[in-house]
Amino acid sequence: MATLTPTLTLTSTDAHSDELNLSVTDSLTVTAPSAGISKISTAANPLGAGAGILIAEADATATTFVYLKHLGLLASDGTTASHASNDFIRLSNADGDMDFIKLQPGEFCFFPLLEFDTSDGGVEAGGLKVEAGSAAVMIEFGYWTRG
Repeated sequence: MATLTPTLTLTSTDAHSDELNLSVTDSLTVTAPSAGISKISTAANPLGAGAGILIAEADATATTFVYLKHLGLLASDGTTASHASNDFIRLSNADGDMDFIKLQPGEFCFFPLLEFDTSDGGVEAGGLKVEAGSAAVMIEFGYWTRG
């Protein structure tokens, strides 16, 4: 087993009436399956489970920690800047019917993905799907399973 150390720091002198200076760190024990930091198009089909499926339905008891960043580049050539208002990305369950995060170009997230509960007999797939707004864009991602 390995250790992953996520740190979140929020600072601002003018976002609120009080100065903001917050830093939180954790130590997570992680194991396989995992994926190191990779770049991919939102239209890719890396697992053969459908375009944009980054994490397939996992074990019902496994928690997966996910890092994802919208690189702000169109997937068509990997160098053209994406459009700020149209080329957002949405994160949803693998069926794509329950969005829970929306990222604009340059934004990122790190979160524990809720394990699926098997209560519906596999109709609502667990896992993670990434879909683009109006055009396929490039993302950077990685994931690790709680050990």
